[in-house]
Amino acid sequence: MLGIIILNYETWDASIACIKSIVTSKTGEDYRIYLVDNASRTKMPKEMEACIKAHKICCLRAEENRGYAAGNNIGIRQALEDGCGYFLITNNDIVYRKDTISQMLGFIRSHSGAGIVGPKVVGTDGRWQPSAVSVKTDMRHIFRLYTAAKVCFRKTWRKYFREQEDENTAARVYHVSGCCFLMDKKTAEYLYPLDENTFLYNEELIIGIRLEEAGITTYYVPDAVVRHEHGLSTGRVKPFMYQCISTSEIYYCKRYLSAPDWQVWLLMQYRKLLYRMRMRKDAALREYWESYKQGVDLSFKRWRGT
Repeated sequence: MLGIIILNYETWDASIACIKSIVTSKTGEDYRIYLVDNASRTKMPKEMEACIKAHKICCLRAEENRGYAAGNNIGIRQALEDGCGYFLITNNDIVYRKDTISQMLGFIRSHSGAGIVGPKVVGTDGRWQPSAVSVKTDMRHIFRLYTAAKVCFRKTWRKYFREQEDENTAARVYHVSGCCFLMDKKTAEYLYPLDENTFLYNEELIIGIRLEEAGITTYYVPDAVVRHEHGLSTGRVKPFMYQCISTSEIYYCKRYLSAPDWQVWLLMQYRKLLYRMRMRKDAALREYWESYKQGVDLSFKRWRGT
């Protein structure tokens, strides 16, 4: 059986659209949907209640919102207990084509050693969104590709995000996007629980490192296509989103890259400067500055020296 774990926070309408696209799909496998509500403050609408009842969805609720990994762990744990053999992790802002899930299942079954497969991701405009990375993200990549320096490293950028590769050719990759991926039971048991020290962002980077250590392979499967309404949930909490980017980056650099404190401190100062530049034109960012600064400083203090 396939366990489909959908993480919801506030955006019930998106979850409904995601579920509708799944139930009209040709999965080629018995499945059960696990809707994990990450402690939404808004009441579940009647349409969502009807959807849950109509499709016998297992609805799980987190006591508090502790982020992407913690929320998905709730669903993965229940799906493991229910004996699922495959696990589809999906954001609720994903819409599936009719053959997407069957394509992913067919690929992982026919490729020995494949633990995770990720689909081709397109935006609402139909344009391809790079969703797979070719190599481990080290400090060099972070400074070159995740700062303003990226304009000077276009060749590195193209290789890293596989832009020089055919987007329509399946390939072995280092990791795929956390917005949607399928894994087998062996991989799910190995990864569970997902590292809950990040709230948002860097989860797929961590998964890539853990799978490399275990010798488990990840594939990009372009025959499976999903539409992604990127930032549907995070766009509503932009100031907090920037804080998550910074704190997750600090944790990843220290815990998984063993980066020296001075490098992480320098990166942290760059993120602060970028935030201050953005807040000149954004009142919400200005109001959140002290919270942002405090959160980032506390994260650096917590993980420095590790």
